[in-house]
Amino acid sequence: MIADYITVPRKVRYEVNVKKEVNSLTGKLSIAGVCRFDSKANDLLQLVDLFIGAINYDINLSLIPRDRYNPYKKEFTDYLKTILGVNRFLDSGFKNKVFNIFVDKDSKGLLL
Repeated sequence: MIADYITVPRKVRYEVNVKKEVNSLTGKLSIAGVCRFDSKANDLLQLVDLFIGAINYDINLSLIPRDRYNPYKKEFTDYLKTILGVNRFLDSGFKNKVFNIFVDKDSKGLLL
């Protein structure tokens, strides 16, 4: 797993804690390792972060009251869905020649 770099106190074992927590929540080895990476140093990672953010926002829209929607996030998410031709990412994921979103059947319960 690649995580955006954040500063933590020396005594905090960030990578180990994230790995243990995620694997504990899923009840299986979902993450084998965590690596912090400064996303500002890589344009491609910034683009991936936008896509992941839009997908997560779409998945969480059912939990957000309509009056609390972030208009910019909603607009970008809707734009991405329109370009890809998908109604909702959580339903079954999405796959075409250049884009693949896999939704693990076990994680659906954690997301809803």
